[in-house]
Amino acid sequence: GPEFVTQCPIRPGGSYTYRFTIEGQEGTLWWHAHSSWLRATVYGALIIRPREGESYPFPKPKRETAIILGEWWDANPIDVVRQATMTGAAPNNSDAYTINGQPGDLYKCSSKGLLLIRFESSGLILY
Repeated sequence: GPEFVTQCPIRPGGSYTYRFTIEGQEGTLWWHAHSSWLRATVYGALIIRPREGESYPFPKPKRETAIILGEWWDANPIDVVRQATMTGAAPNNSDAYTINGQPGDLYKCSSKGLLLIRFESSGLILY
């Protein structure tokens, strides 16, 4: 949760284990850090697969991969947040976009079989 709101921040080199129960849900969610500039650099996909013995709502994929689209600013993320907070508007358009945290990597695809590609948008979320 948010630092100093629901818990203390996780110290550098430390760890924290989240324990929660998921019922009646499946799909892809996005998680991110809530601490200062980390919110722009620490994020990922949380994939909830169908319960064992239950099927996908589409043909089972041969394999799958998560592709996370992100934003990159040529500025200090704290300054980007500060500007958006002062104006009440969303951050300015980013200077570039990233794929899985990298600027422009390509993912090799094949037309053989079904490939499930999960796209999750990430970025400097202020809410």
